Amino acid sequence: MSPGWALVVVALVPLAAWLVALSVVVVRRALRRRGDEQARRLRLARMLGSADLVVVPTADVDLPEHTVMEVASGAGFRFLGYERTDSPLRRRVGVFVRAGGAVDAVVRGGGTGAPR
Repeated sequence: MSPGWALVVVALVPLAAWLVALSVVVVRRALRRRGDEQARRLRLARMLGSADLVVVPTADVDLPEHTVMEVASGAGFRFLGYERTDSPLRRRVGVFVRAGGAVDAVVRGGGTGAPR
């Protein structure tokens, strides 16, 4: 390979990287939207699980906000609010706490949390 062709290949590397990144975004979007609304509700309920504090990326849920609140309250969780993560993509996440749990008591101000 001559040095000229090597320079052409090196010049095309950023374009190839952008194409790979774009295809990853398209594939993730397609995988996230699989299933009907009932399947997505079930997936959200499994994400909530049994922990006292749960952080759910909004992009992974793909449900209307009122449906998310309905599933969360049905699972015994209370919605605290949205937060942006410190990750490079800065994805928005929903923060949920188990209603009546230890974290909920601390958040409401009447808990037995350790003094700061």
